[in-house]
Amino acid sequence: MKLSLALLPLVATSAWAGYNNYHQADLEPENTVYTQPPPEEKPKAQSFLERLQHAFDLEAILTSGPVVSIAAKAGINITEKIQAAKAAAEGSGWDRHIPLITDENYRETIVEEPLGLDELDKRVWFLLIGIPNGDPVNQLVDERFEAAYNLTQSSPEKALPHVRWGRINYLDVTAITTRWWVWKVPMLVVLRKGGRELRFFSPRQLRLQPEVLHKFLEVDGWKETPAWTGVFAPGGALEPAMDKISHWTMKSYVFITTVPRWIMLLATGALGSLLINVMHAGNASTAKPAASPRQTGETKHARIADDAKEHDGGSAVRHSRADAIKASTKKDRSPSPSKRHSARIQAQTRKSS
Repeated sequence: MKLSLALLPLVATSAWAGYNNYHQADLEPENTVYTQPPPEEKPKAQSFLERLQHAFDLEAILTSGPVVSIAAKAGINITEKIQAAKAAAEGSGWDRHIPLITDENYRETIVEEPLGLDELDKRVWFLLIGIPNGDPVNQLVDERFEAAYNLTQSSPEKALPHVRWGRINYLDVTAITTRWWVWKVPMLVVLRKGGRELRFFSPRQLRLQPEVLHKFLEVDGWKETPAWTGVFAPGGALEPAMDKISHWTMKSYVFITTVPRWIMLLATGALGSLLINVMHAGNASTAKPAASPRQTGETKHARIADDAKEHDGGSAVRHSRADAIKASTKKDRSPSPSKRHSARIQAQTRKSS
């Protein structure tokens, strides 16, 4: 009995130690690895054009807090007006069931299209460059182009799996039309090999019936027309220069369309004044300095004195001339030698008589 009482504290201590070890193991899992949290990704820095577009974004300005609150006090819901304007703008353009090719998605959609070698050799892009809701010719070509596309979607027999369709808005695209040297629309383009082989067709070169266009693509009728070649064409000597020109043309177009017109008006006016001043700088350096009012008065008095002297001198000259004329007249009035001789003879005759 005494032995059991003596061992009781030892048993209690062992049990408490085991209890702590058990719960400590639950709190700390095995093989715990402490790692640092992944670094936060910094936002990508915006370019100058992107910052400029954001600064002059009309939608961002109109939807800002002060403008919305002022318009709300006047009973105008700016958000609804903007949404209605967007819907009207989208409704006035092309239907997007045919892909729209732009300067931004051209490379991703056409040039870098993921295709194998066999698929790339068979791939044909049939593109329409035009103006949505443009003149009657643009509208007619667009209607026939869309009807031919709908014909390929009407049944499996009419499908052309190797042909892809696209539209290019001539008014919103700068780099593509500059690189392809397209300055007149509408224009139909057959594109192959990721844009390295191009054929251009005006509406007068093709029959615009949907069935005829479908047959034209089905039997590869475009092969009868040679691909575009020349110094500006893909693979030409000046192709790199055209790429740079088209790139900077696109940048300038984005800049011009981003900056408000009144700012462009002020900038062009200031630039014009600067050019005029620079062009006339040589004339300004050779011009005589303007005289002060005092110098002007003194000059005026000096001119009056000179005029008076000239007047007096002229009078003297005129008087001297008159005297000379009188003297010559007096000399002319004296008798001639023959008359004097005859007068002497008459006088001697009178004396002798």
